[in-house]
Formats: sequence, structure tokens, C-alpha cells
Amino acid sequence: CHNGHTLCSTCKARVHNRCPTCRQELGDIRCLALEKVAESLELPCKYYTHGCPEIFPYYSKLKHEAQCNFRPYNCPYAGSECSVVGDIPFLVAHLRDDHKVDMHTGCTFNHRYVKSNPREVENATWMLT
Repeated sequence: CHNGHTLCSTCKARVHNRCPTCRQELGDIRCLALEKVAESLELPCKYYTHGCPEIFPYYSKLKHEAQCNFRPYNCPYAGSECSVVGDIPFLVAHLRDDHKVDMHTGCTFNHRYVKSNPREVENATWMLT
């Protein structure tokens, strides 16, 4: 509020835009003191339970999480509306077991795929080696 009392956005809605300490109307004022506290915080990646060991300053955490290697991915199976989400090892097992994809353990393999234009089909060996 204008008197310097702090309140989170969830509580602000509950107190009907009135400061519970001084009853002044709450504005949309930034709380610089709490922003400074946030700058000093170091937080684990939200995918730490999936194996990410990284810890970041508050303001760079979101950028990392958007590209974290441990983040969940959507099922990449082509031509399906599969809604399964998981990490890479989980999706490999899912593709093999549920979609019956022939998973190879070598370095290269020939695989034909359909592009967004179904009339364009090409060999993807060069992309995968």
C-alpha cells in the first residue's frame, strides 16, 4: 500500500483491495524491498524432481526452465493426438511400448517420415547421423 505495507496478490483479492494493516486502498505499486529480496534468492529448477541439479538466481530461473533438458515433453509420435507427457527416458519407453515404435540402440538408422505436407516424404538418415 502507499504506507509501505506489503501484501501478496492472492491476499489482495481477499481483502477487497484494502490494506489489512491501515485500511488504505491498495494500489498497483511495486514493492522494491521485496524485489531486492527476490534478486538475492537462489532457487532450484522446478524440474529438480526430474533430475535437474541446477540452482539459479530468481530472475534467470524461468529462462533456464523453458529450455531445461529435464523438462517434460509432449509425445512426439507423428500423426497421433497422443496427450502423454514425460521426460525423455519415459517417452522412449512410451513410444516403444504404446506406439510400438521400433527403437534402435545404434548410432544411425534409416527412417522415413512425413513432413507437415504429406506429399513430401524423404529419407531422414542425414538428419539423424
